[in-house]
Amino acid sequence: MRIFKSIQEFNEARDGLGKLSFVPTMGNLHKGHTSLVDIAKQFKNKIIASIYVNKLQFNDDNDYLCYPKTIDEDIELLERHGCDYLLIPDDIILENIQRIQAPFKSTKLCGQNRPGHFDGVLTILNKFFKIIDPNIVIFGKKDYQQFILVKDFIKNNNLNIKIIGGNTIREPSGLALSSRNNLLCDAEKSIASKLYEVLKDIESDKDKLNLDLINSKKDYLESFGINVDYLISCDPESFEESYEIHNKNLVIAVAAFVGKIRLIDNLKLTKL
Repeated sequence: MRIFKSIQEFNEARDGLGKLSFVPTMGNLHKGHTSLVDIAKQFKNKIIASIYVNKLQFNDDNDYLCYPKTIDEDIELLERHGCDYLLIPDDIILENIQRIQAPFKSTKLCGQNRPGHFDGVLTILNKFFKIIDPNIVIFGKKDYQQFILVKDFIKNNNLNIKIIGGNTIREPSGLALSSRNNLLCDAEKSIASKLYEVLKDIESDKDKLNLDLINSKKDYLESFGINVDYLISCDPESFEESYEIHNKNLVIAVAAFVGKIRLIDNLKLTKL
């Protein structure tokens, strides 16, 4: 695996790299990330990953500073999974960056209590897209709202990029894999698995889907000391609250704090 430690170094080599499939990451990699590399292997392109902890998308300085960094292990993991190139830019990437304003629906779900978060996400991705010029980009659907916003951004800006979503990879307990899981103790991990349990319970009862069902599951989570940011049944494109499961597919999305750690998850509900 060839590693580029600056944008300049990458730019000098770019013309010789051919078509690229891009897996953007913030490091502290796990099986969720490597599953995206594995998806990339289905195509003829060379595979490039990036590792960059994007300060523009953090609302909390402590959250940014505490974000786990495991660069040596990340490099080894990517190499083992057949990644061809890795770009690890420094903060020069932020110089003269074009600021992107995310659309209104970015204020839903995670945007409610993280104002500007998706502005930061789209701003840095737009910069990476211009630098790397990928043919394909691959995102995990655990970050479902992010996936939809990036898909829309690519379409609305007529970018010649195919976006592919990878399914959420889970621990045996059902807990969605996340770099933030490393910050949970064993007891907290056990409690955190209740998030997926609740999503599956709602799926099982989707013929009775309504606000009362959602609120009862929210109360159930809070009985374990989980601080629920949101638990919502919503339209999969607009993120508007919806219970029209007889008419269309929906998404159940959740964000919650287990201790001090914020976790997200989601589950698609197919229409009845």
